[in-house]
This record gives sequence, structure tokens and C-alpha cells, in this order.
Amino acid sequence: MQKSEDITIEGLIIPFCSKTINIRFIRGLNYLKGNNGSGKTLLLDYVSGLRKDTSSTICGNHSIIYINQSIFFSDRLKGADFLKFVNKLDNKGRTVSDFFLFIDKYINETHTIREMLNKQWGMLSGGEKKFLYITILLSLEREWYILDEPFAFVDEEKKKIIWKIIWKKIYEGKGMILTSHEKDTEIENNNINVIEI
Repeated sequence: MQKSEDITIEGLIIPFCSKTINIRFIRGLNYLKGNNGSGKTLLLDYVSGLRKDTSSTICGNHSIIYINQSIFFSDRLKGADFLKFVNKLDNKGRTVSDFFLFIDKYINETHTIREMLNKQWGMLSGGEKKFLYITILLSLEREWYILDEPFAFVDEEKKKIIWKIIWKKIYEGKGMILTSHEKDTEIENNNINVIEI
């Protein structure tokens, strides 16, 4: 099991929050904690490279998938079209079959996923969209995964499936950064790196 390097941030000034951030995200699960408006999403934008800051140093963030809170996709297209779109953007020759190999290996929920992929995006509930969005992006191979409020609108059954994937990725040596306003026993009952901003 190969380990990804830690992500370190030095001297990052988050605008609108007047905070200077010096943080180390360690391999494994990192839980980013803070009230609304504390700058968590802005911080994740910088870690992912979505926002740039030339006065700070951010290291170890060269292989990241950023699963943010916004899902923009045409309601008329099917879930399978979103999967193909993501595979094409990933540019690593992945196919729909590769995605199902991932599903079989990680969660063995092929039937549930197939049903969602065959529906138009607009016919999925908010929780189903979020679940499918997260599952597809977690299937991509990276060293780090950033999940900003991944459990909002997701029912308990699908939440357990997402956690299953997260823990398997961590076991493989991947890094995870997660924010959540949900009360969660997975966060409370496990030895994780909690960072409050």
C-alpha cells in the first residue's frame, strides 16, 4: 500500500475571513471543522488549486480530486452521460466497465448504481445526484480526495456506502480532507485528524 505525501500550507491568508493558515493535512482522514463562514470552502479551493495565492506555500497537492458542493449537469442527460463525461475529462482511457470494476471492488452495489446511471439527471433526487456525483469522482485514481459537505441530502444507506469507499481509499494509503455539518459516528468514533479553523 503506497502512501501519498502530506499536504502542507504555510502563510495562506484567506480573504474575507482575515485568517492566516498554517496546516498539515496528514495521510488518512482529515476532518476540517468550523462554523459557517469560517473559510473552510475557501481553504479547500486553495488546497485544490482552484484559487491561487502567490504569497503562500502549498505543497503535496499535485494529485487531487475536489468534490465540492456544486453539481452542474444538464437535467436531460443520463447519469451514464455524466460518468462518460468525467472519464473523458480524466483523460486516462477509463471506460464505464472500469467504473463497474471499481464498484464491485469497493462497495458491490452494482444494481443500485446501474439504476441511477440509466435515469436522466433531472429525475434523480437531490440525494441521489449527490451520491452518484461523489461515487463517480471517488472512482478516479488520485492521491488525495477533498470532500466538501459530501453527506448533505444523502440518506443513511447511501451515506454508509460513501463511508465504505472513504475507508477503503484510506486503507490504500490515500489522503482525505472532509468537511461536514452532519453529526456522524464515523467522525466521532475513529482516530482522525481534526483541524478547526
